[in-house]
Amino acid sequence: MPSYISSHIIDAIDVMGDGHCGYRVISAAVYKNDDWSQVRHDLSQELHQNEMLYNQVFGLARKDELLKSLDCEMVPAPVEKWMTMPDMGLIVASCYNVQLMNFSLEQSFTFLPLHSAPQDTRKLICIGFINGNHYIHLKVVKNFQCHEFFLFG
Repeated sequence: MPSYISSHIIDAIDVMGDGHCGYRVISAAVYKNDDWSQVRHDLSQELHQNEMLYNQVFGLARKDELLKSLDCEMVPAPVEKWMTMPDMGLIVASCYNVQLMNFSLEQSFTFLPLHSAPQDTRKLICIGFINGNHYIHLKVVKNFQCHEFFLFG
């Protein structure tokens, strides 16, 4: 994990590494269970219900690739069915109306919902991407705020 987040983590919860780990982590945060299949279904519904919006954001071809990647009941899931960032992060934030923070040594992202009204507070989900192939659920201190911002341009 990046050094700026380490002191704010109170627990790092590992999930089964079977290609569904990203969806397992979201299920743990949203539903407090291990129902990765429900999360895949929810995200697929989000893409279908807001198809025009996601066509504009990702383009038709990429949106269709994301839909195909969500259609998976195999265990273990093949690599092409794994959760990918940053694309899936935006869909997760929008689907569950949460702030999603994804931390890794390579690149970290913060996602906000695309189609909901601004709020003073919003549920925060923090996840970590480790070893180049695995997601973990990060529990952070109460009222955690990340002040690390990177501007590109």
